[in-house]
Amino acid sequence: MFFKDKEIQTVTVDSNTTRKVLAHSEEIMYAKVMFAKAQEGEIPLHNHVHEQITYVMKGSFQFMIDDGVTKDVQIVKVGDSIHFPSNVLHGCIPLEDDSILLDAFTPARADFL
Repeated sequence: MFFKDKEIQTVTVDSNTTRKVLAHSEEIMYAKVMFAKAQEGEIPLHNHVHEQITYVMKGSFQFMIDDGVTKDVQIVKVGDSIHFPSNVLHGCIPLEDDSILLDAFTPARADFL
Protein backbone atom coordinates (compact mmCIF):
# COMPACT_ATOMS: atom_id res chain seq x y z
CA MET A 1 0.00 0.00 0.00
CA PHE A 2 1.00 3.60 -0.53
CA PHE A 3 0.71 6.30 2.12
CA LYS A 4 0.88 9.84 0.67
CA ASP A 5 2.08 12.52 3.09
CA LYS A 6 -0.43 15.15 1.91
CA GLU A 7 -3.28 12.71 2.65
CA ILE A 8 -2.13 11.81 6.19
CA GLN A 9 -3.83 13.60 9.06
CA THR A 10 -1.72 15.39 11.67
CA VAL A 11 -2.98 14.69 15.21
CA THR A 12 -2.39 16.99 18.18
CA VAL A 13 -1.03 14.88 21.04
CA ASP A 14 -0.55 17.67 23.60
CA SER A 15 0.36 21.37 23.78
CA ASN A 16 3.81 20.89 22.23
CA THR A 17 3.47 17.61 20.29
CA THR A 18 1.86 16.58 16.98
CA ARG A 19 2.04 13.20 15.23
CA LYS A 20 1.50 11.67 11.80
CA VAL A 21 1.22 7.90 11.32
CA LEU A 22 3.22 7.57 8.11
CA ALA A 23 2.59 3.91 7.27
CA HIS A 24 1.43 0.79 9.04
CA SER A 25 0.37 -2.81 8.89
CA GLU A 26 -0.83 -4.93 11.80
CA GLU A 27 2.79 -5.83 12.58
CA ILE A 28 4.74 -2.57 12.16
CA MET A 29 4.15 1.17 12.19
CA TYR A 30 6.11 4.34 11.40
CA ALA A 31 5.11 7.59 13.08
CA LYS A 32 6.62 11.06 12.64
CA VAL A 33 6.40 13.03 15.89
CA MET A 34 6.98 16.79 15.85
CA PHE A 35 7.75 18.84 18.96
CA ALA A 36 8.07 22.42 20.15
CA LYS A 37 10.76 23.04 22.76
CA ALA A 38 9.52 21.83 26.14
CA GLN A 39 9.76 23.62 29.43
CA GLU A 40 12.45 22.30 31.74
CA GLY A 41 11.37 19.79 34.33
CA GLU A 42 10.99 16.10 34.93
CA ILE A 43 10.90 13.76 31.99
CA PRO A 44 7.38 12.34 31.65
CA LEU A 45 7.74 8.55 31.50
CA HIS A 46 5.44 6.00 29.89
CA ASN A 47 5.58 2.41 28.72
CA HIS A 48 3.70 0.19 26.29
CA VAL A 49 3.78 -3.42 25.11
CA HIS A 50 5.13 -2.34 21.72
CA GLU A 51 8.83 -2.60 20.98
CA GLN A 52 10.02 0.79 19.68
CA ILE A 53 12.94 2.19 17.74
CA THR A 54 13.33 5.96 17.49
CA TYR A 55 15.46 7.96 15.05
CA VAL A 56 16.19 11.67 15.61
CA MET A 57 15.40 13.45 12.34
CA LYS A 58 15.74 17.05 13.57
CA GLY A 59 16.70 18.81 16.80
CA SER A 60 17.83 17.29 20.07
CA PHE A 61 16.20 15.55 23.01
CA GLN A 62 16.94 14.47 26.56
CA PHE A 63 15.79 10.84 26.82
CA MET A 64 15.45 8.59 29.84
CA ILE A 65 15.12 4.82 29.85
CA ASP A 66 14.26 3.19 33.19
CA ASP A 67 14.41 -0.61 33.05
CA GLY A 68 13.63 -0.99 36.75
CA VAL A 69 17.28 -1.49 37.62
CA THR A 70 19.02 1.42 35.93
CA LYS A 71 17.88 4.88 34.85
CA ASP A 72 19.86 5.98 31.80
CA VAL A 73 19.55 9.66 30.78
CA GLN A 74 21.23 10.87 27.59
CA ILE A 75 21.08 13.72 25.09
CA VAL A 76 20.42 12.53 21.54
CA LYS A 77 20.82 14.54 18.34
CA VAL A 78 20.19 14.26 14.61
CA GLY A 79 21.18 10.83 13.32
CA ASP A 80 21.04 9.12 16.72
CA SER A 81 18.73 6.15 17.37
CA ILE A 82 17.28 4.55 20.49
CA HIS A 83 15.77 1.11 21.15
CA PHE A 84 13.01 0.68 23.74
CA PRO A 85 12.17 -2.90 24.66
CA SER A 86 8.56 -3.81 25.37
CA ASN A 87 7.14 -2.45 28.67
CA VAL A 88 10.26 -0.43 29.61
CA LEU A 89 9.61 3.05 31.05
CA HIS A 90 10.94 5.83 28.81
CA GLY A 91 10.35 9.43 27.86
CA CYS A 92 11.92 12.57 26.46
CA ILE A 93 12.11 16.33 26.62
CA PRO A 94 12.59 18.16 23.31
CA LEU A 95 15.44 20.67 23.70
CA GLU A 96 14.78 22.67 20.52
CA ASP A 97 11.76 23.98 18.63
CA ASP A 98 10.71 22.05 15.54
CA SER A 99 12.38 18.83 16.71
CA ILE A 100 11.28 15.66 14.90
CA LEU A 101 11.44 11.95 15.74
CA LEU A 102 10.70 8.97 13.52
CA ASP A 103 9.25 6.16 15.65
CA ALA A 104 8.86 2.53 14.56
CA PHE A 105 6.61 0.24 16.61
CA THR A 106 5.96 -3.48 16.51
CA PRO A 107 3.24 -4.55 16.63
CA ALA A 108 1.50 -1.47 15.24
CA ARG A 109 -0.14 0.77 17.84
CA ALA A 110 -3.91 0.53 17.42
CA ASP A 111 -4.26 3.53 19.79
CA PHE A 112 -2.55 5.72 17.15
CA LEU A 113 -4.97 4.74 14.37
